[in-house]
Amino acid sequence: MTKEDSAFAKALAVGRPPNIARLFPHSRALIVSGKVIDRALRAKGRAMTIAANCRNSFVLRGALLAAKRANAAIILEIARSEANYCDLSMWNLATWADQAMNELDITVPVAIHADHYGIKNVEDVPVAKAEIPTMFEAGITSIAIDASHLPDAENLLANIALAPMVPAYAGYETEVGEIKGASGLSTRPRPCFSSGVSMPMTSIRTGSPSITAPPTASRPRARASRWA
Repeated sequence: MTKEDSAFAKALAVGRPPNIARLFPHSRALIVSGKVIDRALRAKGRAMTIAANCRNSFVLRGALLAAKRANAAIILEIARSEANYCDLSMWNLATWADQAMNELDITVPVAIHADHYGIKNVEDVPVAKAEIPTMFEAGITSIAIDASHLPDAENLLANIALAPMVPAYAGYETEVGEIKGASGLSTRPRPCFSSGVSMPMTSIRTGSPSITAPPTASRPRARASRWA
């Protein structure tokens, strides 16, 4: 066994979270927590990865092959709303990824992310308490809980209620809504959790407090993560 093979074998032994090890005990797919990838990016510095939206197996396999060619970690994701009409969902994405990674000899670290798990009203919270654990049982390794459609206080309370449903090994991202920039908000002003604060780039997936845009332009939502 070469030194490289030995290092990969160790990564498989210690790097896969408990749900992945249980689901795929004989796999050689290095599926890891989103938290692990985020920490690695911070440790390396001036580094980033992408979250590839895998609505079908063609995109999934293409994203994995690109990551292999670049020798880079990658996050494979699907949103809750997309699970209603796409072949892939939060309950089978890990299985598809594991199969493709073994077939294509993908050895880079891959996280399986449930993106935009939407909470549109307080009645969604009890449903989420029952549903979120099933997603981790199916191989999800990180989640974005998006209650940003609610008033800020209810957004915070929803995340406080749902945080215990996310395993300690998993990545946990939350959507805080729009953050005011130099040109103001693009929609009707409302209280924000933060305004003009500096957040780590690896914690903001689709936006930044420093973004400036005309008031009429569409602004991406900024996200803050509790990966650590």
